Amino acid sequence: MPLTMQELRRRDPNFDAALQKALIAAKKHAPASLQAAAHGFGAGPNEAAFETAADALGSGRLESAFASREGFMLEAIVRTTLRPSLYMSKDKVLSETAGLSGIALQIMEEMDLTFEDHSVFETNRATLETRARAVGRLNLYNGFREYAGTGWLVDTDIVVTNRHVAELFSRRWMNDVWEFSDGAFGRKVEVRLNPLEQIETPDDPTRSAFVTEVIWVAGMAEPDMAFLRVHAFGAQPLDLATKGPQGGEPVAVIGYPARDPRDNPEHLIDTFFGEAFGVKRFAPGRVMTSTAWMLEHDASTLGGNSGSVVVDMGTGEALGLHFAGAAEVSNSAVPAPTVAAALRRLKASISVPAIVAVEAGETEASRADGFADRTGYDRAFLGADLPLPDLGAWTADLAPLKDGSGTELRYCHFSVWQSRSRRLPLLTAVNIDGQRLRRISRSGQWRLDGRLDTKHQIGNELYQSNPLDRGHMVRRLDPCWSEDLTDDETVLKAQADTFHYTNSVPQHKNLNQRDWVGLEDYILDASEEYDFKVSVLTGPVFRDDDRRLKHQPGAEDILIPREFWKIAIMRRADTGALSATGYVLSHGEMIGGLTEAEFVLGDYETYQVPLTLIEDATGLDFGDLKGADPLHVATRNEAVFGRQVTRVRGAADLTLTRR
Repeated sequence: MPLTMQELRRRDPNFDAALQKALIAAKKHAPASLQAAAHGFGAGPNEAAFETAADALGSGRLESAFASREGFMLEAIVRTTLRPSLYMSKDKVLSETAGLSGIALQIMEEMDLTFEDHSVFETNRATLETRARAVGRLNLYNGFREYAGTGWLVDTDIVVTNRHVAELFSRRWMNDVWEFSDGAFGRKVEVRLNPLEQIETPDDPTRSAFVTEVIWVAGMAEPDMAFLRVHAFGAQPLDLATKGPQGGEPVAVIGYPARDPRDNPEHLIDTFFGEAFGVKRFAPGRVMTSTAWMLEHDASTLGGNSGSVVVDMGTGEALGLHFAGAAEVSNSAVPAPTVAAALRRLKASISVPAIVAVEAGETEASRADGFADRTGYDRAFLGADLPLPDLGAWTADLAPLKDGSGTELRYCHFSVWQSRSRRLPLLTAVNIDGQRLRRISRSGQWRLDGRLDTKHQIGNELYQSNPLDRGHMVRRLDPCWSEDLTDDETVLKAQADTFHYTNSVPQHKNLNQRDWVGLEDYILDASEEYDFKVSVLTGPVFRDDDRRLKHQPGAEDILIPREFWKIAIMRRADTGALSATGYVLSHGEMIGGLTEAEFVLGDYETYQVPLTLIEDATGLDFGDLKGADPLHVATRNEAVFGRQVTRVRGAADLTLTRR
């Protein structure tokens, strides 16, 4: 519900006086609809008009107090009377005008500096000003804007900011690897964290630091945060609170609000925030609500505050990472315990206790008894039991588990069926929950699976002294999710499980890092964007004429697949209808020089194809699943000579539903 006039009066006894002042200003600056409400104002405020404004403010989540022209006055009143955005100069908060320079007085001339918790602030001023030294502006060089937002130190060389801030100067290259964006003059954008962007404050190069790496950026379905690595930042990291605050607790937002670029009343902007922007501010406020997933506060913020720290005014601890302003006079932050959990995951090294000792020179293997809690691929994950494909003649070729329990290698959220004759996976199947997916940093060590005889697997000897990569069949990130968003153990276990050679097929390094990963990224992003749950089947295309590697000791018998296939199965949230789309990726000429004999194929391409074509190529039978294929055709010839084979060069080329 929007904030009511009664609630505003309860929170500020001077509300009516401020209302009259704002109505006078509105006659000059407000849109016609609110000028009419202000006209004739005498005995009391026109509450109906302002309740209408409150409804307009409640229509969306916005960074600016002035984003809604019909609702700007309600925000202006609240922020003027309760929540100044105080300047900082030379690391000091300017909470009063006494002793200030003429320039500072001019900048702050129209500002109201009073706020409710002034005594709490003064008691802890020294601590709060020290904590503010860890907060800096993310300045851009060679970029197309002056700065991106705010960041603050959480470890000796790690800064946290928002995902949407990091995206202003970096881009995802592959998987969870990010690089700095291209800037002006053919150079990469450079980023520097500077805490001394304050009014009347000289620069000190020893206090700022270049951002050397974008370490991790959260996915779209995850809290809005990113971690950056900095070099020699001259401040102590902020302490992260271990639990959430109580409602009404005094807080402050430290960051760098920018002048709002939209059509905002200049008079009210100057009244709220003074005349200087893009400089460090200390904005007092209070906690509105606090849960395990969200911290809401009412401090004044604008664009540029993205990435600001919300600190406890009593202790100086970081309570949250500000990421958005909401209408209805509330602002949103990622709670500190969530930031701390992500930081722990970032710094943690994967430890897999289920490792068996091996002889010197051999590939390590996971212990057979280390997978007791793995349930594998869930056939009913999408709400209905979807049978796996009929493996046909390949059924007799499946490698058996040593304990006689079957042929399915169950891991965390995925399963693998291994070919005995090829010593490579024939089929993999994974469940992906896009709403709970976690994009954690890459960490893992390739191992054999102790549940299979080593003669049915191939280890590192296949990948030595050649440009082949260990190509994940189940992508590393796909099973990295848990029903409980705080369950780090399951997520890390899922990632470690993908680093088994039973989940690896040799791929040329260029394919592994570009085209193959690119297609999987699109499928994964689609599941997040539409809140789809996705089940993905993947495998190589085994052919009798696949070639062996030249001069590869210990792996001379391994035939190298030239093509790969993938099927993404989704259920639409609105209709419940299944969609099963098939894709083929071919090595083409990229591995020709590695084989015993030269062969020529076309340039490497990615195609969306009917499932029937994958059946013909692999010998598998997908049964009724073909009916959910938007490219379904009855015969291979119909696909080849019709328009059912689509070259994929981007997301726009994919067909996920029937046209």
